[in-house]
Amino acid sequence: MLDLPKQPHKILSAEQHAAWRQMSALLGNRLEADRTYDNLPDAEGGRVISTDLARMLDRRYAAKPAPGKLRDIDPGWELAWRYAQDRFERELRAREKRRRVRMMAGGWAAGKTHAVENQPSNKPDLTWDGTLKDIDWAAAMIDLAVKEGWEVEIAYIYRNLELALYGAIERREKEGRAVPLGELAANHREVQQAMLNLNLLYSGSPRISFLFLHNLGKKGALSDPLKIDIKDLEVNGALHYLQRHEEYYAKVAKHLE
Repeated sequence: MLDLPKQPHKILSAEQHAAWRQMSALLGNRLEADRTYDNLPDAEGGRVISTDLARMLDRRYAAKPAPGKLRDIDPGWELAWRYAQDRFERELRAREKRRRVRMMAGGWAAGKTHAVENQPSNKPDLTWDGTLKDIDWAAAMIDLAVKEGWEVEIAYIYRNLELALYGAIERREKEGRAVPLGELAANHREVQQAMLNLNLLYSGSPRISFLFLHNLGKKGALSDPLKIDIKDLEVNGALHYLQRHEEYYAKVAKHLE
């Protein structure tokens, strides 16, 4: 049984609270929630699990906003991640004949989907599409996957912070989905550190592989991602995010808001 909160995580308006109740009721029916999720356009019938997709179970959030307006993330904030994490764990435990699971990692607007979609490696049977910033949860899921007989690929997507900022702005304007720009650089830095820690924990494990990609270009000027090495991401590596990068791009974000 999915552990659902009895109340929203914050005070909501009447309209927001109605959306929260609708989504909470849907999630209370596991079969119906899974069926609805599997029918989402980007869920690939349940092959791709993510909190971002789970937000679309809130019908109000899923409706395309008016030009210049943002989707309201508050009603489904906690419900979405609870469903996505529960669903991913259930899929891992019910492997059956499936073999490969990919756990994607990268900061906000890293362009993870674009970066991995044309990789020559075999298409995974199951994908977790998220930042993988929470190393405790990530390690627990990796351990569970290995225990259940999965082959695990951890795919980390690096992106230059300028492009990530512009990508986040483009998505906000086109889709109404927004992240706090002032926290974007810190998010990328935290995710990168989590990836370095995961590599220390699992590098060399026979059922676990790593894929490191540098996502280049932007919409309208796409470029094939480059494969990079873990040493590029480590301290003193060419692609290691530093504290001064975080501070600088937090200032830049204020001018872009």
